[in-house]
Amino acid sequence: MAARRKLAILGIDGADPRNTRRWIDKGILPNLGRIASRGRMGILQSTYPPVTAPAWISLITGESPGHHGIVGFAAPSTGEYTRKVVNSSSVQAPLLWEIAGEHGSPGVVVNVPLTYPIRPLRGVLVSGMLTPEGAGFTYPPEYQAELHLLQPDYEIDLAWQDYKDRGLDMVRDLKKITLAQKELCEKLLASKPWEFFMVVFTGADRIQHCLYDHVMKIDDDAACRKDVLTAAVRDFFMCLDEWLGDLMEAAGPDTNYLVVSDHGFGPVDQSVYFNRWLADEGLLVLRQANTESLRRWKRILNSVGIKRSTLTAMGRAVGLSKVVDAKVQRLNPFVAGIDWSRTRAYYHPTNGFYVNLKGREMFGTIEAGSEYESVRADLIARLENMRDPRNGGRLIPIVKRREEIFKGPRLDQLPDVFVEFLDQPYDAFMQDYDVPSVFMKGDWANGTHRRNGLFMAAGPDIAHGPDLEGLEIFDVAPNALHLMGYPISAHMDGRFRRDLFVPGVADGVRVEAFTAGGDGRDGITPEEERDLEEKLRGLGYLS
Repeated sequence: MAARRKLAILGIDGADPRNTRRWIDKGILPNLGRIASRGRMGILQSTYPPVTAPAWISLITGESPGHHGIVGFAAPSTGEYTRKVVNSSSVQAPLLWEIAGEHGSPGVVVNVPLTYPIRPLRGVLVSGMLTPEGAGFTYPPEYQAELHLLQPDYEIDLAWQDYKDRGLDMVRDLKKITLAQKELCEKLLASKPWEFFMVVFTGADRIQHCLYDHVMKIDDDAACRKDVLTAAVRDFFMCLDEWLGDLMEAAGPDTNYLVVSDHGFGPVDQSVYFNRWLADEGLLVLRQANTESLRRWKRILNSVGIKRSTLTAMGRAVGLSKVVDAKVQRLNPFVAGIDWSRTRAYYHPTNGFYVNLKGREMFGTIEAGSEYESVRADLIARLENMRDPRNGGRLIPIVKRREEIFKGPRLDQLPDVFVEFLDQPYDAFMQDYDVPSVFMKGDWANGTHRRNGLFMAAGPDIAHGPDLEGLEIFDVAPNALHLMGYPISAHMDGRFRRDLFVPGVADGVRVEAFTAGGDGRDGITPEEERDLEEKLRGLGYLS
């Protein structure tokens, strides 16, 4: 069994293993190169789909989506076609630092996505992506005043969609944000007791979404001399590597280090609008509704303080919940524009198709059993027959029923059919059906997620050797616990990897039950939910 030793997890959102290897060989990332030379490196397979929310949740819980029930930035509410933004209270499982804290290890956690609303821990936490504007974002709450004194320029994130045609400005602002986050981490490591440390830097993801053509050229010296934006992107990644080195120096030489990403990256040529495709196939039927009129009524109601959630609550209070819920659903333009009585299936990001199942959906028409399976089989056959508009070949490499990919108690919360593009230059983050074409070029985006994420490890207890193979993102948590000298939690799907450790450290692995975790409440107010929806639009995940 590993001795009790400090652990630092350095997260780089969207770090791609192929690019990282190439840049290490070129000398662009010397600090990551040192980790690779004295430890281990490998591909960390992300979740299906390879999206920030399920991926980071899988990493910090050790659970697959079949157990935690999250496959995107929003999750279904019972009987509703619309979705609610996921948050930390959506996660039932204990988080990695909560388990370490129960064993007596204080933690420092900075900028990990989906850590709002903040769950108490033994230590200090600064929440990350999807924290509402103006919300308290630290634990303990009183640390926020200290943070503003220590790091007055601290920011959580930026919306890359707001920087169209202003790439240099975006890179400059991301450098400022990332530097401030790094400096705060250094101050926390120096001033607070800690045995577990985790930080996630999201700037690499933001840059790759819209400047991927420049990202692919940063190891080309001539390209960097020729183009100032390519040079600026290269400078960002070099600075990030330098700042990771600063954090490793601050954390000390006796610490074990894991460098991880939630997914990799690759080029994107076009977005696929699956609801438009379903409409073209006759599986989703549109009604001639005036959706702009619905939007106008929604704005009017909101302006006088009447929200859909208010109407729903009123209906429940007077015993008319089902009737009012159905009417409220139709105030949503997405719902109102579809003739659900004739619709067999619909798409919700990311990469998931739902059968319009009676008893599950508000206006469901498909019976459970043989009819449900028939609709799924028909949908799968049609998806497998979709053609790539570039070459006429098969568009989607992977089309699966949910039970072919996932196992776990929350399988019924997941989409009925999943697709995955793998290295195809397509994504499908939007649910719109009122668009002119199934395939549309993005306004600015030219990079999107890939399943191959980055894993690196180094430290006193880490073996040096060839690349690790077969790692999945939920494998990180159990091995992190073992590195800290603690038993692996029995609820975790992740596998213990003996080949990660030096001889002796892998011995004596223990497994024990650990059940504390989230309380399952919504956790955020309707106002905060709307703020987070706007943030997701700014990050290109909502239309």
